[in-house]
Amino acid sequence: MSKVLLTVPPFSTPFSPPLGISVLKSYLEKEGHLVKCFNFNTQIKLWNMHHNYFGIIDKVNRRHLNGYSLYWNILNQHLLAYINGASQKECYQLLKTLLEVYEIKQTVIDDLIQLVQSYFAILEKTVLEEVQINQYEYVGTSTYTTSLASSLFVHKIVKNNFPSVTTIMGGGVFTDDLAVGTENLQILLDCYGYVDKVIIGEGELLLAKFLAGEFPDKRMLYLKDIDEKVLDLNQSTTPDFSDFNIDSYFHLTIEGARSCPYSCKFCSEKMQWGPYRKKDAQYLTRQLIALKEKHEKNTFFMGDAIMNFYIEDLTTELIKEKAGILFDGYLRAEPQVMNRENAKKWAEAGLYRVRLGMESASPQMLKVMNKKITPENMSESLKSLASAGIRTTTYWVVGFPSETEADFNITLDFIRENHKHIYELEAHPYYYFPKGQGASADYDYECIYPQSVINLTKFKTYDIENPMPSREERYDRLQRVSNLCNELGIINIYSLADIYDAEDRWLSLHPLARTIYE
Repeated sequence: MSKVLLTVPPFSTPFSPPLGISVLKSYLEKEGHLVKCFNFNTQIKLWNMHHNYFGIIDKVNRRHLNGYSLYWNILNQHLLAYINGASQKECYQLLKTLLEVYEIKQTVIDDLIQLVQSYFAILEKTVLEEVQINQYEYVGTSTYTTSLASSLFVHKIVKNNFPSVTTIMGGGVFTDDLAVGTENLQILLDCYGYVDKVIIGEGELLLAKFLAGEFPDKRMLYLKDIDEKVLDLNQSTTPDFSDFNIDSYFHLTIEGARSCPYSCKFCSEKMQWGPYRKKDAQYLTRQLIALKEKHEKNTFFMGDAIMNFYIEDLTTELIKEKAGILFDGYLRAEPQVMNRENAKKWAEAGLYRVRLGMESASPQMLKVMNKKITPENMSESLKSLASAGIRTTTYWVVGFPSETEADFNITLDFIRENHKHIYELEAHPYYYFPKGQGASADYDYECIYPQSVINLTKFKTYDIENPMPSREERYDRLQRVSNLCNELGIINIYSLADIYDAEDRWLSLHPLARTIYE
């Protein structure tokens, strides 16, 4: 029996208990191991750091760019420089380079530097005083782009203070920033010796085999090491949330499927999970009911990429079982979603919110992205779902390669025409990664930051060579989307106050909607 600690370092939204490590916990404990989970993101001082950081810049710049997309790039570089040992003077020069377009004064940069120093001091204290590392043989982090620096820092603190503990890094960062075959992954392996093992992709089988003593000399494990074998989801375990204070979260979470059968050009979902698989509706329903009864909470976020292939069977089961479940998840804007009788049935079964990957309303851009949907599909899906009171969160990619001003204006016009049927709108600029995305191999690329930045951060951030639209134009368009949302009253949800404002607006527009947040 191995003793394992699985963690989620900042920054990962703490609206639901972390699904990935909770599923790993239940699977590994079935295999005979002792596993504990810890979510750093429910520590308010740690979680609020990025809001405070962005707020300092925002007071000077006032261009929050719809979710601070540009600010995340700056914060990530700053955090990486700090954990790599950059001096205060070097961090100052780094920020001066990254923030030069803002004409920010030295006192503002000084505040940002102080905030990051304080953040890592709190994170170190949390690791050493609250997590009880000495009880474990293995410590793992579930790592994403926004948590890469924090994850590395956790591993460094663990290794410096408990050298006999084996450190393990996994998570979504290995589908894009640190994908197999990239220079960034090699940088991780070469420069961060305190990360003992790297697990890439679906983790249950890989981690279980490693803990059983297999692959002792391999530092990096991925699906090829087990002949691309993936988990049968009907044999998967129910996530175990017993290590979390459930009252700290808005809802529980579970997955009904893994991967995606589609191949959108900007997406790396298949890189993460391999072939598409879904749970049997009866099995998934039993899991939902069991979690509801155990934790006395009936709201769920479906953490997989697409519900289209199981939503009909699932809602039939939920109604038959009188499950009393409320759930929220992702759908594609396809004919089944455009059908108002379907939407009515889904709402009756407990579907209260749907997240739709729209990306663009330009037919040409939808074709370039390989979305295989149309603006008509999108509009009718919004109206269908809203007619049943189902909240509609929409996601958009701004500035995908070859997007013209005319293409972008078509998207703005679509939002104006359909805004009363949109609950939330979240737009992001197009990000390029050399591996993992459907379109990774389609373009030549270059690093967007000068060597002076790379010397401090080690990892590289890439963009297409001579992109059209340019990076600057992408962020300008993103700001225009944000301005339009403000004009139309569409609220992007980043805080509790935003949730209540969004609810007030939606319930006034769609009285059939369930009241979720009391």
